[in-house]
Amino acid sequence: MKIVKKLFNIIKRPEKPKITWWSVVDGLEKVVPILPAKEVIPDWWKRVERFTESMDPLMGKGTVKNCPSFPEFITQGFVVPLWCDLHLQIEHDSFKWNTPHRDFTFDSHGDIQFKDFLPKHVKDNSSMVLKPNCPWRVKTPPGWGLYQLPVFYEFNPVFETMPGIIWTDIHHEINQQMLIKRYGTFTLKRGIPLATYIPYKREKYDYEIQGPNSENAKWSNESFLHVRTKFKGGYKLHQAEVKKCPFGHAPEKTSKKRKKK
Repeated sequence: MKIVKKLFNIIKRPEKPKITWWSVVDGLEKVVPILPAKEVIPDWWKRVERFTESMDPLMGKGTVKNCPSFPEFITQGFVVPLWCDLHLQIEHDSFKWNTPHRDFTFDSHGDIQFKDFLPKHVKDNSSMVLKPNCPWRVKTPPGWGLYQLPVFYEFNPVFETMPGIIWTDIHHEINQQMLIKRYGTFTLKRGIPLATYIPYKREKYDYEIQGPNSENAKWSNESFLHVRTKFKGGYKLHQAEVKKCPFGHAPEKTSKKRKKK
């Protein structure tokens, strides 16, 4: 046991990568700050119950709130909220924008840059690509970047920010591309979720596509048993076991042999 403790003291956990956000407009960080995604949970999601009256809490799988992938995804990364009210007037051959202050400006990507190449069913339901001159900057550690994603589960009926990748360790501007879904005159309110940013580490990797074999059958079976041997919570319990291990994987369980008397 003493040897194990010494080993753990020698092995230092790697430092957490630090993401730094800053605004080029003084005070914006206090009025409309960048938010961790876990603080921007959609209202409809908050109302979802884990089980309805027709479901058996013991045997049933429950609603989407019990699914392991959705709850964890919507808490990842950061959300950039719209930093000001934005009034738009979009016609088929022109557009106008207006904001409460000259510090907040917007531009566009011409149809020939993107929209003209879209599938017809998307083009017919899109008016333009709006480009904010975003007042936020961000810096990640060397080798780290950010995925830019729409705030998927907000289901905004007016726009969808297009996904992309930014090497934010060397380039710190994040000017979003907003695919606007309608024509007419309307206002987007300050504070609505605009885009999600999730850090990732740029690394090369190998891959292989396999048929069934003894090794991947073992992986499948063990994964299955972690979940199916519990009425509920098996996936999260397995996650907790992995988090406890300093090497990033679930520790192998061993049993102590009883001493013969």
